[in-house]
Amino acid sequence: MSYPAPFVRDATAEHRHTVILLHGRGSSGSELAEELEETLGSGSANLFQRFPGVRWVFPSARPRWSSVFVVEGLRQSVDFLLRVIEEEIDRVGSASKVVLGGISQGQATALHALVCGRHRLGAFVGASGWLPFADKIEEVLADHDQGEDADPRPIAIKRVSEFLRGELGLEVEDLGDSFTSLRATPVFLGHGTDDNLIELDLGKQARDLLTRMGIELVLGKQARDILTGMWMSVAGKE
Repeated sequence: MSYPAPFVRDATAEHRHTVILLHGRGSSGSELAEELEETLGSGSANLFQRFPGVRWVFPSARPRWSSVFVVEGLRQSVDFLLRVIEEEIDRVGSASKVVLGGISQGQATALHALVCGRHRLGAFVGASGWLPFADKIEEVLADHDQGEDADPRPIAIKRVSEFLRGELGLEVEDLGDSFTSLRATPVFLGHGTDDNLIELDLGKQARDLLTRMGIELVLGKQARDILTGMWMSVAGKE
């Protein structure tokens, strides 16, 4: 069973950037696009209208993405998403012009694709999600912290990336110096303090592990001491 082609909203002006967004459980790429189209910001314009030079790509999940995570399901999802990212980089001409993100389980999958990738992307944006297999990642980081080269910032993400690729059965690439590019991707994680589906502690855990990998998270203006921002359905300035 193959993944369906992503739902796409092409740029209505000169194509300058691409945003790849993954939906949450029980949804689909087209449904997420419809929700964003119906969500109006300041000036009564939706995201598509406010950013006419952006190509919006909404992958849709197989059942394994939208249910309980297992290694095989996550492997297939990450492999598929990495191919989508490469295609969009080729289309727009630069990895720095591609933004990756997701909601809930979409964020969980996208985070693994970010760490298993080899590009410095334009940005990563996640909402109310978590980092799968966090306990195993914690063990990798703990072993690294106790090693001779125990500087967590420049090397840790390389070790985590190689570990995750091996764990998921993906080809373990020699990242060379490209892991420094992975660390440079700006990351924003938002999580509602009243989220009843994905516990806030899981969002905090993802934040803390990414920070230990040397990834610098972008802070939102709200709830700085809790996480980095607000749940996406809350309007305001975030």
